[in-house]
Amino acid sequence: MRLICGMLRLDGESASDRHLDAMAAGLTAPGTNPGLSRHIDGPLGMAVLDFTGGTDGLVRREGLVLALDARLDRGLTDEGAAVIGAIRQHGADFPDHLHGDFAVAAWDAARGELILGRDYIGVRPLVWTLQPGRCLAFASLPAGLIAASPERAAPDPVALGLLLVHGYFVGADTGHAGIAMLQAGHSLTVRPGEGRPPRLHRAYRPDPRLVGRWRGDRHEAAARLRDLVTEAVNDRLPPQGVVASHLTGGLDSSAVTVLAARGMRERGGRILALSKLMPTAMGPAELDERPLIAAVLAQEPDIVHAGAPDLLPLPSQPQHPDWPGLPLDGPEDDMAAAAAAFGADRILSGVGGDEGASYHGANLYARLLRDGWLRTLARELPARARRDGVSLKQAVRGRLIGPLLPDGLARRLGVSVGRGQLYGSSKGVARFLAPGLRDAVEARRMRKVLVSNDPEERVAAFADHHIPSRCSFYAITAARRGLAASFPLLDRRVVDFVLSLPAGLFLDDGFARQPFRAAMDGILPDAVRLKAHKVGLYDDRFIGYADHRAALLAEVDRLAARRSEIVCRLFDLTEIRAALALLPDAANALDFVRARPGDLHGGVPPWLPLIAVHCLIVARHLDDHAAVKGGGDGITPARNPS
Repeated sequence: MRLICGMLRLDGESASDRHLDAMAAGLTAPGTNPGLSRHIDGPLGMAVLDFTGGTDGLVRREGLVLALDARLDRGLTDEGAAVIGAIRQHGADFPDHLHGDFAVAAWDAARGELILGRDYIGVRPLVWTLQPGRCLAFASLPAGLIAASPERAAPDPVALGLLLVHGYFVGADTGHAGIAMLQAGHSLTVRPGEGRPPRLHRAYRPDPRLVGRWRGDRHEAAARLRDLVTEAVNDRLPPQGVVASHLTGGLDSSAVTVLAARGMRERGGRILALSKLMPTAMGPAELDERPLIAAVLAQEPDIVHAGAPDLLPLPSQPQHPDWPGLPLDGPEDDMAAAAAAFGADRILSGVGGDEGASYHGANLYARLLRDGWLRTLARELPARARRDGVSLKQAVRGRLIGPLLPDGLARRLGVSVGRGQLYGSSKGVARFLAPGLRDAVEARRMRKVLVSNDPEERVAAFADHHIPSRCSFYAITAARRGLAASFPLLDRRVVDFVLSLPAGLFLDDGFARQPFRAAMDGILPDAVRLKAHKVGLYDDRFIGYADHRAALLAEVDRLAARRSEIVCRLFDLTEIRAALALLPDAANALDFVRARPGDLHGGVPPWLPLIAVHCLIVARHLDDHAAVKGGGDGITPARNPS
């Protein structure tokens, strides 16, 4: 894995090693010792940190100098040549013509042009900032830009509000004012001699007109998907040695882990499966994912397994430099540390399956009716009724009629309707935000996806939603340990194929998430492959926060007494305190979890105190950054460069 950084002076001055060294220091996490390569060419300076043991990560060919972090598919082993060929042939559209994971900066001295680019789904992170008339700077991680700035990066309140709503940042947001993520599938071109602003160009977005056009039966679809997913996993395995993989009880990570285990076995290597585990599972025992993890490990006994406890995020913990609103150390960091200690240089993950390979759209029966799949609908509704143990009338009412009704009428009739991802509304968080921020967040929140299952929505789930930000989160966490993250189910071949499948192939034999379930026959244990539902392991959060109840209430009181302008302008601390007061005391926490699976009281959902804690963490983060002072001649982030 490599990390890249650099700057282009726009004021006629020359770039300097001093700023490159500062950015490189910001990208180097404690305990890592990457090789460092630099290139200075008048106004342009760039550097590469190489965690692979290489001595020069820069590529110099055909009049271009590349700072490159890449893993390309389809047998392309000379990444530099492939990137240069794509840039020369396709210009700003080059990200759409490279297949794999990459972040690249290319300098063409003859043309006085810098071009940045990022892979189509955002696997390798790349951020940038602009000081108009002075410089443009870029780095794999925000910490690289922050380290070269004479002032602390100010927080971006709206971006943090959206983070609270969705769990991930939106679009170009990084949580830092003036630092933008180069969005997935985009390029950015800068020509300082022309005196024009940087040109941001979207190179990749699937054509909705091509969605659902594949013609073949369910058996052919399952066979093809099995081949593509297997190929995608194998392309991401090292030729020998070890690899790490996330493992939950779900279809996606389990499939990636099993296929990786088999691939490494053929190479004479080993795999470490990483799971976030807690003593207490949320909900009924039949929804516990731990037996599903155990089934995978029993089937593939040579998998080495490591569990990371879910550490409670608290306001007092140091904040992550690259992901504001998140404590520096957490279970994801623990898993990355375990992977590094195992000797792995990469972590595989099942991210992206819900949107593609194991498509998890809501209201699919209504989609079949709209698209005219009447025979499939006549077969699948009775099959689903049998699977759910309900009458056909109940299945028709809940699976077909409900989604066709307006939301208000469905609620009045007591019909449950699938709401899709991500959460669809800022309602849970909204009560904790001040009115001005609440309105700004609501205006920019992501649209719901995986609800109507129409072509435009299926494209948006990949190209315009949370997936790139989620990839960036795992990539940033892994990068702190010198590791690369990779997502086989987001392989371009897999995504293109799944988008080509018509909705009628996503249901079969009373199961959703087809043809993936059928494709994984003989790969996944049936206990996992045929499991209808599972839930995560978060009840311990209630128990843990109960132990911290007094400290959390004291912290919100401290912030209220300080009357920090930015905190009071953005949060309703009274509402946050009221929600935290709903936490049980430590002595009653376990009974509270077991006895109250539904609402606490008065219509208050049980997860509300958890959201209040997250809001309190962000409020503390904003308070800590309230005083931002400038000065010096470093890279000063401008506000909202994108």
